[in-house]
Amino acid sequence: MVAELSQAQQRVGLAVGWQTAAALPSWRRDQLLLQAVRQRQPGLVHVHGLWRSPTRIAPALAAAGVPVVIAPHGMLDPWAMANSRWKKRLVWSLWERRAVAAAGCLQALCAAEVEAIRALGFSGPVALIPNGVHAPAPHQIAAAPPWAGRIPAEDKVLLFLGRFHPKKGLAPLVEAWSRLAASAAAAGWWLVVVGHGDAGALQARINRERLARVLVLGPCFGGEKDACLAGATAFVLPSFSEGLPMAALEAMSWSLPCLLSPACNLPQAFTAGAALSVTPSASALSGPLRALMAMDGSERRQMGAAGRRLVQQHYSWPQAAEATAALYRWLMGEGPRPVSLL
Repeated sequence: MVAELSQAQQRVGLAVGWQTAAALPSWRRDQLLLQAVRQRQPGLVHVHGLWRSPTRIAPALAAAGVPVVIAPHGMLDPWAMANSRWKKRLVWSLWERRAVAAAGCLQALCAAEVEAIRALGFSGPVALIPNGVHAPAPHQIAAAPPWAGRIPAEDKVLLFLGRFHPKKGLAPLVEAWSRLAASAAAAGWWLVVVGHGDAGALQARINRERLARVLVLGPCFGGEKDACLAGATAFVLPSFSEGLPMAALEAMSWSLPCLLSPACNLPQAFTAGAALSVTPSASALSGPLRALMAMDGSERRQMGAAGRRLVQQHYSWPQAAEATAALYRWLMGEGPRPVSLL
């Protein structure tokens, strides 16, 4: 995501560098990261995410006169803050609160994130700038999906694409699917779960319970991810917590009808007719899953087309690049107050 934003920013004339901390030794990471950033002599620093070295060096950068923008990416929403609560409370009190306070502006991805930021007491500027995606060209040809040969070509695929993390709602999704096994078989549907992060626990559950018509695959990137989206029939993300999920935006860009929870922070997808609203519980998921299986091809295509229009109109990388450029100019005293500020 950061790489794509950087590329889009370069296309609108910004000189952008990307500095990560992951390759630096852990025992001196903060110090080395600060040195590396200072060597670049940036006019502004845009920090993505929380709880790690980039935010810990933010106060020092701000004190040196470098404007800092922090994008929490959903890490301040109530569910995320409640996860590992005592650790986050400790870190928040030790340095994260000071880092956020030092920022010249926070970037929120959606209206719900603005509310979460304000609820924590941040009174400074907040810019509402969503992520973007690159919509594929109409009829773009992708490679065969990784499940080719394992799922009959005439069958339909409901795709989950992302981290195998409890907040993604995978456990209730799989439980709901297991309850609908007969309906899925009759309607020719499969659930394909693509990603990583649970050390094989999901596959072990499927093997143990002998769950039918569920396929778990490893992570897919680049062209292989495009092949998954091109080969799927619909997309599902029943999350408990999100910022603004890239996977959902990408699915809509590929004209996939979606099943999304309200926590995905895409209410426009529901009003546009691009997605069915789901609650991340096994009992509540059953109804929308049945509704999807009952749809004919024309209904699914209408939903998919609505999603693609929504992405093209509101979630493109050029729009995100222009909005961040306007924000940077304002923070550096080189432009008027941007419309993204709330």
